[in-house]
Amino acid sequence: MRPLALKAAPRAGSKRFPTMTSGVSYATSDGLRIAYVQAGTGQPVVFLHGVGSTNEIWRRQILALAPAMHCIALDYRGYGRSEIPQAASLEAGAGDPQAISRSAFARDVFAVLDQCGLAAAHLCGCSLGGVVALECYARASERVRSLILVDTFAFYPGGVGSMDERIATLEQMGIEDFARSRAPKVLHPEAAADRVEFVRGQMSSIPLDVYKAATRATWTGDYRDLLPRIDVPVLVMWGDKDTIIAPYERSAEIAYSLREPGKVMVVPHAGHLSNVDNPEFFNHALAEFIAPQRSS
Repeated sequence: MRPLALKAAPRAGSKRFPTMTSGVSYATSDGLRIAYVQAGTGQPVVFLHGVGSTNEIWRRQILALAPAMHCIALDYRGYGRSEIPQAASLEAGAGDPQAISRSAFARDVFAVLDQCGLAAAHLCGCSLGGVVALECYARASERVRSLILVDTFAFYPGGVGSMDERIATLEQMGIEDFARSRAPKVLHPEAAADRVEFVRGQMSSIPLDVYKAATRATWTGDYRDLLPRIDVPVLVMWGDKDTIIAPYERSAEIAYSLREPGKVMVVPHAGHLSNVDNPEFFNHALAEFIAPQRSS
């Protein structure tokens, strides 16, 4: 395993974020190069980013948790350092193997697991990442040790009906203006300027056609029938200020619909990206959830 080099963690209040600087590896999924980083040893945890992020969004989790876990964070096809599908594969209705879809993102995850020599892993996904985690379980439950579903949903009311409006907004604004407008809304209302800029930079790095295709995948799934069939441990987390994008009701629907209904762990002082807003609480909760589980 190639280690991931990380700069030192910043002090509280610092304007700097730790940066993932090296150790990028690649898997192949549907003929596309899928980038991922990994660090640490122990139980494997795969971090799955949202529609407006790349694997860099998990940098504070990897920095904190790698001493005790095998942390892996990938870029889906089209994102970050992964290969971008050809233009035709990004069009609405594209059905070729390289097209962007929830099932395609799941195949990217499995390709990374294969490249890392892992039969199964814990999957931790935020927003779209949670949807992708559910898709992975639906397709190959034996490859999922547990699910950590963060500020996400099994079904988004009005998601299909809002698609034309969402796509039109992206086309009218362009990715730079969209990112500038959207970034503050996915964080705590009082998030520091450097945190907002970090998220804005993530979002604006995504090619517009990739963002549009991934938007179609994000809001149109329905995994409600899957929830009662899940038989691995599930942790549902929700940032207490995420009242617009993925409000509490969406997380509660997941938690209460499981075979063994559970509770929603509320992440205080956090918006939609609760792992970014309150990484200390988030990392502790994740470690406490995974630690008791069998490593085999």
